[in-house]
Amino acid sequence: MTGDPKQLLGGYATDSLTDAERQDLLRAALDDQALFDTLVEEEGLRELLADPEARQHVLAQLEPPDGWERFRAWLRRPATVADLLTVAAALVVAVVAQQVYQATRQARDLPAATRPAPRPLSQAHLDRLAALPPSGSGAELALEGYPAGTPPRVSPGQTLAIRVTVKAPARVLLLELRPDGRVAQAWPAPGEAPVLLFAPQSATPVVQRLSHVASSLPGTCRLRLVVAPTDLDLAAASPDDIERAAPRLTLVDLTYETERP
Repeated sequence: MTGDPKQLLGGYATDSLTDAERQDLLRAALDDQALFDTLVEEEGLRELLADPEARQHVLAQLEPPDGWERFRAWLRRPATVADLLTVAAALVVAVVAQQVYQATRQARDLPAATRPAPRPLSQAHLDRLAALPPSGSGAELALEGYPAGTPPRVSPGQTLAIRVTVKAPARVLLLELRPDGRVAQAWPAPGEAPVLLFAPQSATPVVQRLSHVASSLPGTCRLRLVVAPTDLDLAAASPDDIERAAPRLTLVDLTYETERP
């Protein structure tokens, strides 16, 4: 970590972080609910400051570039009526900025997604998800080092390099349907909740690379990528209701052949 995540939030809003600092901040947010929620709010401020008209509107209400240093010195002084009026004016600017941002979001028809607490899926959930037909778009599943198309032939227990790509914030897990018909959670580890994947900018795809050990059983194996919206908690639904959630899911399959020893 190149800095305290909380100290990096200001730089994230103004888009002044280095690539390493931005990655460290996003990685820390995945493990810290409060930091993630704050980051979502900062994302809104960052989008606002990226809008030329909104940026000019906010800058017109603020002090010149050296105002921050004067503000820090002002904090050390005893408060006066003028100081209180200044604080009130700053609050008004903040409210106006928030209203501008909300209006922009509504105009673009991009409602903010909620983030339910992640929970692991039961075996019954995994079986139902594996039984659904492939569907949806906006996600890719690939086996690196092998051409697309014909299922590759691999050795039992071989380590496979898998690439997952999603084009919008989502909760993701990878299933494996083994030659003996059993369904297992391949990623994240069995018993863990789906992984949250999101990019600093909504137009930037997220690429996740992971390793997977091929089945020790000879025959055809099917990997299934399950991509759910961030506001959909699959574990909260009964296994019988998985079919109702299917229209909101993206299900992408990839097969490989395990050779006989």
